[in-house]
Amino acid sequence: MDVDDIDCQHLMEAVKNLNVDADEMRVTLNNRSCNVCVGVDQLWICLECRQILCGPNALGHNTAHYEFHKNHCIFINLESAAIFCFKCDSDVVPKNHDDELNRLRQFILYNQGSNANDTKKNPRKRSPPKKSTKPRKKTGRKRRYRSKKKTVGSKTGIDSTELSENDPETVMLKNGLNATPKKIITKKAAKPKKPKKPIFKRGPRTNKKVGITNSGNNCFMNAIWQVLRHLKPFMYCLKLCRTADVVFYNNNDNIAQKTVKLTIGEELWKLLTSLIDWKQPSGKKNRDSISPADLYTIVCKIKPRYKGFHQHDAQEFLMFTLDTLHSELRDEKIRKLTERGTEIENPNKIDTLVSVIFRGTLLSEVFCLNCNTPSRTNDPFSDISLDIPDYKNIEHTETEPRPVDLLTDCLARYIAVEELNENNFYLCSKCESQQKSTKRFWINSLPNVLCLHLKRFRWDTNYRTKVHTHIKFPMNSLDMSQYLDDDKKETLNKDSSYMFDLISVIVHDGEGGGSGHYTAYALDDKDGQWYEYNDEKVHEVDTAMVENLQAYLLFYIKREIQMNLSY
Repeated sequence: MDVDDIDCQHLMEAVKNLNVDADEMRVTLNNRSCNVCVGVDQLWICLECRQILCGPNALGHNTAHYEFHKNHCIFINLESAAIFCFKCDSDVVPKNHDDELNRLRQFILYNQGSNANDTKKNPRKRSPPKKSTKPRKKTGRKRRYRSKKKTVGSKTGIDSTELSENDPETVMLKNGLNATPKKIITKKAAKPKKPKKPIFKRGPRTNKKVGITNSGNNCFMNAIWQVLRHLKPFMYCLKLCRTADVVFYNNNDNIAQKTVKLTIGEELWKLLTSLIDWKQPSGKKNRDSISPADLYTIVCKIKPRYKGFHQHDAQEFLMFTLDTLHSELRDEKIRKLTERGTEIENPNKIDTLVSVIFRGTLLSEVFCLNCNTPSRTNDPFSDISLDIPDYKNIEHTETEPRPVDLLTDCLARYIAVEELNENNFYLCSKCESQQKSTKRFWINSLPNVLCLHLKRFRWDTNYRTKVHTHIKFPMNSLDMSQYLDDDKKETLNKDSSYMFDLISVIVHDGEGGGSGHYTAYALDDKDGQWYEYNDEKVHEVDTAMVENLQAYLLFYIKREIQMNLSY
């Protein structure tokens, strides 16, 4: 067993004692939940004792397990088969995979999304033993049969029923002080049954939806494209505004020549419609996926930094996609208006499907504390980035547990008043000098699709760290009216204009922004089913599992715009 090329000494010791039993491991992986809290997000398996525990971005039971068992320091992720060593405090990548270790990692990847109930659907039936026709041989041994009521005293005749109803001293008083039973059997008090905890599990891999091929660490792209495919208003407008056919005129003979202009909008439309129009194969075991090669080529031409096999941030790629699509549609609209002879004063104010679907307006106010003069500006936004608390260095006890962090709390902190200190004093135009001031935000206009970005990645000296705090978010009826400015609140006349319902979630699995894995969860409004899109693999998941996800990006659709739309 060759482990000389493995960098981590602790992994070397664990590999030497590794013995993978397929049946035992299959039973372990069928229980896709934390052994402590029954959570289903960020699951790791201890290489030493095979326990499945949730990671730091959940409740951190693998960290507690390591702190209790210091020699249990090697954990393998059940989604990506990544190896993490607590003693080294870093991911471990073996240079030369050991046979047993490689077998275990491949077994984990192969059994992703397995359901414990699958083994119960077709249990292996054993044929009943054949009854022997031979007569039973009689032996000289006499069998002793124990009766239900057993005399446990030598002369007293005390039975177990009497002892269960009375304590030993009372029984001895009834039968005389000199009566000394040989053995006193006391009935143990029955332990109260613990309530069963709900188990959130993903269903088996399904053929109802199709995944996107991962050509090399482009999971951040696949997750965004799967989300856009499920945004019904976006697909509706993209169908109306797509720029597939662009007419150019030959200056020599003034003949219209119809050509196809390859843009990110055109290729994005092709990919998303292929995901929607995909038909389920006839065979149950057929696995299919769609390759985004053409769209990926155009993305890399526009943004060369996306070439190669580096991991990038999904939120940054979403903003790049929307900004590029908005620029293409705006330029095409300007060209058509110019051909008609229409003068355009401010091209930046031209609306496209991006601005119609994703754009909202923030009202920012800076209040000078010296002259009490407010200064207000309106700024457009395509997403809202929310700060989340980090409890990494804060200890909580059982008497003072950590509070439940809600998405509404993050939004309330976003619009809270912020005092500007001496490092960023406000230059007041009335005072003509830098003064102490306060700053706050309101939402002036709500978008049709609200994208909320939870800021999990932060810079710590020279590297990025991740905040693993769980944020509880509503699945339906997110009320955004309380975050609007007062003037806007007066114009609202119906609930549907400020109520939002969750349509999709993107989760990051890993420790850093430049590594890890992105997975998308989306609701199909036709069958009301949630699906997990993990590149090529698609699974059906329960609503309860989505509620317990470690969200990174949340997409809500306005209830008013969601009605009466079709692709």
